[in-house]
Amino acid sequence: LVFFHDWPAYIVLLTIVGFGSGVVFPASYAMAGSVWPEGGRKAFNAIYVAQNAGVAVGSALGGVVASFSFSYVFMANAVLYLIFFFIVYFGFRNIQTKDASQTSVLDYDAVNSKAKFAALIILCSGYVLGWLAYSQWSTTIASYTQSIGISLSLYSVLWTVNGILIVLGQPLVSFVVKKWAESLKAQMVIGFIIFIVSFSMLLTAKHFPMFLAAMVILTIGEMLVWPAVPTIANQLAPKGKEGFYQGFVNSAATGGRMIGPLFGGLLVDHFGIQALVLSLLVLLLISIATTLLYDKRIKPTKETNRQASISS
Repeated sequence: LVFFHDWPAYIVLLTIVGFGSGVVFPASYAMAGSVWPEGGRKAFNAIYVAQNAGVAVGSALGGVVASFSFSYVFMANAVLYLIFFFIVYFGFRNIQTKDASQTSVLDYDAVNSKAKFAALIILCSGYVLGWLAYSQWSTTIASYTQSIGISLSLYSVLWTVNGILIVLGQPLVSFVVKKWAESLKAQMVIGFIIFIVSFSMLLTAKHFPMFLAAMVILTIGEMLVWPAVPTIANQLAPKGKEGFYQGFVNSAATGGRMIGPLFGGLLVDHFGIQALVLSLLVLLLISIATTLLYDKRIKPTKETNRQASISS
């Protein structure tokens, strides 16, 4: 990307970047579950926090670097990926797991448990809708804030607050989980309810303080929902299928982010922002339903109970 600036090349190279991310993130989550099985939700929450810390710092530094030249941004990214490569190549080689097959990422044989895979599909269907709603903040809602006179710099503050809260708000999440959400299912339901509260505020939001309050509430919700899904996927996955299950979760999130802007843009163009928000509230209610129902066909086993105990 440093050397090719024309539009077709950008499409091809960005596709390759997306493919690379699609390999790295499921592998990271599968590996976390294998090397720290006693960590439960903590293992996946640690990756989630690290990702958002990187996004927060990267967004801030990216603007500074781009002020000199946008090509420098691509150069900096290439250097960071090179450092990441050496960390993985030299740092991960001595990591041991009880069963080496558990770290398999390219094992796409028939899924051993149809009931568990069906549960994953139901869970991820609600996950897709959650991401579809969440993606509106960076697309249609961003455009809407501009149209009502909120400056781009103030809109950027919303995401700065989002990143800071995710990194610094973990004690609050721990308190909520211990107090009201002993199970991952309860954690997700509470998170989606908080999403609904946040989006409901947008029905009457006209000034920046209301959008800021909605973003703070939204961030609390995402801290409960986003790390829970890969944790549940890890619990559902048969041995040797962790990478495949995490890849499915990653694809669901990508699907929501892909469909969201088109869905939101069409609704806003034809019916207005309030119609979009009302539609998102309905979709989030469906997400709650899928969360409540995803494991109804799974018969509890000693292993399932052990994993639930670990995750708590």
